[in-house]
Amino acid sequence: MSDHAQHGPGGHGKDHVPHILPLSTYFKTWGALMVLTVITVGASYLNFGPGNLVLAMLIATAKAATVALVFMHLYYDHKFHGVIFVSSLVFLGIFIAFTMFDTETRGRAEAMEGEHPANIKDPFGGTASEAAAKAKLKPAAAPAHH
Repeated sequence: MSDHAQHGPGGHGKDHVPHILPLSTYFKTWGALMVLTVITVGASYLNFGPGNLVLAMLIATAKAATVALVFMHLYYDHKFHGVIFVSSLVFLGIFIAFTMFDTETRGRAEAMEGEHPANIKDPFGGTASEAAAKAKLKPAAAPAHH
């Protein structure tokens, strides 16, 4: 059986009914996105410290959910498609969280780098930071008098 015969003249399955939204819904969606944009701009002027990122992500998630629900018709589609969409957001959140764990700890090892031996052949001869401190304290060589 061909695809056309399986899916009927509209190219959709038996259980799929094309959904047409009234124009007022699109204007309401536009208004909601504009309000969320104003909230985004307003939030950028406030300082919540580490909460700034969380607030920005929450607002962006609300905007993305609005677009997905209305323009992708997830609100009117099978609930399973909504579950897939929400699952993707959860996994995206997990991936971002792991990335933030990595970026929060960058640079901590640099402080320990000075504690490596100054000379690898003499591991107990002093650390690199001690060698740097001694080099700063050494008086400059006296100019030779002829």
